[in-house]
Amino acid sequence: MSPTSSEHTRVEERFPGVARAADHGRRLREERDQRRFARAFAALVGILVGLGLIFLALGTLQGPKLSSAQVDPARVTEQTGQQLRLFANQPVDALDASVVTVEPAATTSVSVQGELIVVQFEERLRYGTEYTVRVEGVGAPSRPNTSTFEHRFTTSPASVLYLDRDDSGVDEILRADIDGAGRGEVVHAAQGIQHMAPIERVIVVARDDGAGGSVLESVDARSGRIERLALPDGVRVDRLIAPRAGTTIALVLSPASAAVEGESGGEASAAATEGAVAPRSLALLDIGGDRALQPLAGLDGEPLTALGAWFLPAGGLLVHTVDETLVQVDPAAPETVLPIGAYPTVHGISSDGTRVSAADSFGGVALDLATGEEERINPSLVEGEVAFGGEAALTASGLRVQKVAVADAATGAFATVLVADDGGGVARLLARTIENRGSLGPVLLSPNDQYVVVEVTPDVEAAVSDGRPIEARPTSITLAIIDVESGRLLRTLEGFAPVWTTG
Repeated sequence: MSPTSSEHTRVEERFPGVARAADHGRRLREERDQRRFARAFAALVGILVGLGLIFLALGTLQGPKLSSAQVDPARVTEQTGQQLRLFANQPVDALDASVVTVEPAATTSVSVQGELIVVQFEERLRYGTEYTVRVEGVGAPSRPNTSTFEHRFTTSPASVLYLDRDDSGVDEILRADIDGAGRGEVVHAAQGIQHMAPIERVIVVARDDGAGGSVLESVDARSGRIERLALPDGVRVDRLIAPRAGTTIALVLSPASAAVEGESGGEASAAATEGAVAPRSLALLDIGGDRALQPLAGLDGEPLTALGAWFLPAGGLLVHTVDETLVQVDPAAPETVLPIGAYPTVHGISSDGTRVSAADSFGGVALDLATGEEERINPSLVEGEVAFGGEAALTASGLRVQKVAVADAATGAFATVLVADDGGGVARLLARTIENRGSLGPVLLSPNDQYVVVEVTPDVEAAVSDGRPIEARPTSITLAIIDVESGRLLRTLEGFAPVWTTG
């Protein structure tokens, strides 16, 4: 058994030398423990100070670091001049465009604003593609070393809005992804849809009013909210023209009683006398503003009439008038009308907004809007045969996606086919109908020229009209979506009136 405290006390009283020795031993052990702790603490402090100095030196010697990055994955496919914004952890030195590399390749420029590096894309990027942007040699004031910034992002996939009509009269606006299957997603359904155009976050829809005219509505596809937009009584919407950005839409309007095509001057005069709109008169409507219809006037002060109209990237409106004159209107100052030229046919503007595809009595023309110079569009051979040009869609790179007529070597009958033509003498075939029994309708390039969608009637002789009083279409009409570079058919959809969007 261990001795009790009283026994220890008795021992210390009887043997005082032993007690002093024990006490001295305890003090020695405590002093050794204190010295050991002091040495360990001093070593730890030394290590921490050393690490701090190392990190301080590294922070001083190393280059800047990438803190965050911002890019709009949808707009980079739709518009040039979009930006990737790279934020550094400190102000950085000026950079040259040569230090920026992009994979897959894309033309860029670069600028620096303090801690911000702005990489601007001078071209539209491809849909659904992973891009890697690398900026080398990023330095900072008073720092000897530089860094490399790298950021990866994936662009939005492509999709189309389109209209599909039902025998019952209930029509559907659907959204279909390019790499999807089936009909796509129904975003809005209504009775007698004539036209539709997406504007920012809503879809503007023109519907039958039951009396040969139109009802105009703004539809929020996410919430299902529908708002009625003001139109004069007895007016039909012949066309909706949506801008690439902004909330101002253009409308081509006619009296409800007028024929859909080819109104005579007498009818126009009668309509004006009765106080109604003139056939095919052009007006603006700001969906995000006061929503008041703003009719446009020509140089003579009379209503500006339009066979077609297109918004330019900078916001101007290009108008092909009923008298076959091409003019430009500034929506911000609509009283200013600038004549550009005279063409019986205008197909549209190039995807970059710099040229107009048109036709005169001598054939196809590409008009440069900046210089006014014309370039003749001469179709290349198609499968060794001479082709006769039709509607041409112009890409930013100079490639033409064009409908051409080609004679059958055996029968001599003409067939319409869709080709990609770089002007080199031989065109690539993109689409034709089975046994040439069908026809090709309007052609629409995607904003980045990657895809083209064309309306197809598979068999003209067997086609049956849907019987609609406005914008009648064959019940068999189909959309064919094609990769322009490869010529591969990506998918088909039963419907018409496509509009490119991003998923």
